[in-house]
Amino acid sequence: MNCRRGRAPGRLDLLGGVADYSGALVLEVPTHRSTVVVAEPADALVVGPVELPAPEVARLAVLPYAELRSTIAGVPRWTRYLLGVALVLVRHRVIRPPRVRLAVTSDLPQSVGVASSAALEVATARALGADDVVDPLRLAALCQEAENQVVGAPCGIMDQVAVAAGETGSILPVLCRPASAGATVPLPPGVEVIGWPTGVPHDVGGAPYARARIAAFMGKRIVEDAAARSWSWVSELPSDVVATLPETVRGADFVDRWGETPDRLTPVELDETYPVRAATSFGVEEHRRSERALTALHSGSISALAPLMAASHAGYTAMGLGHAAADAITEEAMSLAGVLGARASGGGSGGTVVVLCLAGSLARVPGLVR
Repeated sequence: MNCRRGRAPGRLDLLGGVADYSGALVLEVPTHRSTVVVAEPADALVVGPVELPAPEVARLAVLPYAELRSTIAGVPRWTRYLLGVALVLVRHRVIRPPRVRLAVTSDLPQSVGVASSAALEVATARALGADDVVDPLRLAALCQEAENQVVGAPCGIMDQVAVAAGETGSILPVLCRPASAGATVPLPPGVEVIGWPTGVPHDVGGAPYARARIAAFMGKRIVEDAAARSWSWVSELPSDVVATLPETVRGADFVDRWGETPDRLTPVELDETYPVRAATSFGVEEHRRSERALTALHSGSISALAPLMAASHAGYTAMGLGHAAADAITEEAMSLAGVLGARASGGGSGGTVVVLCLAGSLARVPGLVR
């Protein structure tokens, strides 16, 4: 076997963000920066300090996921992403247990909310040859499974699809039900989408993200109980009913009355208080904002995106995913000539503000992600 190289970009989240787990439409732009994983022949699967002979890879790949997470809990966190992808691909018989050494290089910043983990996963899958066997959407789903079930981070599928199926310089519409990608929409001439890092690290496994996610699924359960019917996705719930949800619900009170949520990745914490109305409303309203934004992009009405991005930013704040640093950068960006819209993006709580602007408008700002 010769060396094989897998590359994947990051992504900038124009609209959608955490509405992906609600089954919403999201609008994503792959970055020029990327992660590269090289697989070179070896006697075992080697990732950093971890070396797994092929029989051990085969054994681990079929373990129940809870047992697998416990087994590899002691290895460095970054290696779990690569190992997770390899083990999921073997588990689903996409590849045989690999005998390769995986090496990573990247100019994509870490922990700033531009899908560096999804880029690492997709680049790993490509280095292992998965893109010869499965299409981009299936590859994205397998990488999401690795992050959810092996790494233990409850991400939606937005990042993996954007990274696996998007085109740099174009907007990729993704309907997260569970995942279908629409035709890419080229950015209008002279317009760019830029990531402005806040300097505050983002972690999709952190408490604010989990709290907002759980709250959205709580809202779905409460609405369904009141209506005596079910919906497949949070984003399908009727707005008028969502507006009547309680503003907050304590975990113990929810469990006593409604049991568990439909989400298997994020259990309800009994002592936590959840922003049910705001988190559920975000999934419903962000889906509609993305639909309106996509219509505006097709018609060339780029100015229509500014109020939609502002409403999205406010929604992040309402459900606890805002941050003072993101607010400050959004305000500063909107004061600059040529800026058409700005909002907190990705998983929020810091990370990156995404800015839609005329080309060159942020030329004097250092550290941007394109």
